[in-house]
Amino acid sequence: MSLPVIPRNFCRKGRRYAEADVFLVSIPKSGRTWLRFMVRHYLCAQASLPFSIESSADEPGSIPRLACSHDLWEHLTAPRLVDRALGKYLLPPSPRRSRKIILALRDLRDVMVSLHIQLTKRGFRSGAAFEGSLSEMIRSPRFGVDRTVDILNHWLKEWRGSDRCLIWSYEESRKDPRSSFVDVLNFLGCGPVDEELLEMSLDFADFDNMRAMESDNRFDRKMLQPGDPSDPESFKVRRGVVGGFVDYLSNDDARRIETAAARLKL
Repeated sequence: MSLPVIPRNFCRKGRRYAEADVFLVSIPKSGRTWLRFMVRHYLCAQASLPFSIESSADEPGSIPRLACSHDLWEHLTAPRLVDRALGKYLLPPSPRRSRKIILALRDLRDVMVSLHIQLTKRGFRSGAAFEGSLSEMIRSPRFGVDRTVDILNHWLKEWRGSDRCLIWSYEESRKDPRSSFVDVLNFLGCGPVDEELLEMSLDFADFDNMRAMESDNRFDRKMLQPGDPSDPESFKVRRGVVGGFVDYLSNDDARRIETAAARLKL
């Protein structure tokens, strides 16, 4: 799969991407929100600023400007042709070749399960929705595991091996959040790491605290609000469980994903 040839992103997102220092790139449901909360809390606390999930032009220049993107995945699944024509979701060519990249990876079995729940219970938040079963989505040309693997391989070929790219594993980070977070902060150039702020940020991004903030509707961004407050499955912060796919996938579906994942060029 080759990246669509677009001279630049013609939308507001393109301008925001051009101003970023670091891109956090992932397939949806790869643990990006958790990492983002940790990083942004640490950066804001370090600068004695109130927490904000988004980087701001008003922040001191010493704070790395972080932008999150699903890049090619969002471009190829966008329901509106005009958004694809304008390159709305793509990282522009120059920034994607010159800025730091954190590429977040997660077990594709968990990704597929969480993505199906996202698209069926929260799809109206992003405009991308799916009405079929989990088995149907896994095999879908648009959202399925084969396309997901192709996109991941594209990113790995483009960025892996560069000293400006950090591969971040959700599973490894759940095993040892502290060590993983320190690696990210060092990659961002935030060292020496402040131990007190580190612990505060780890506590802030604790799953239960993130879930409580979403439940209390503390965020004005729709993407950080539950689809249905009475349905735990519709929350942005849903379970965060490594290996939780066993509660959802049939043996046949699990094998289908594992076969596709074997093509990953990790």
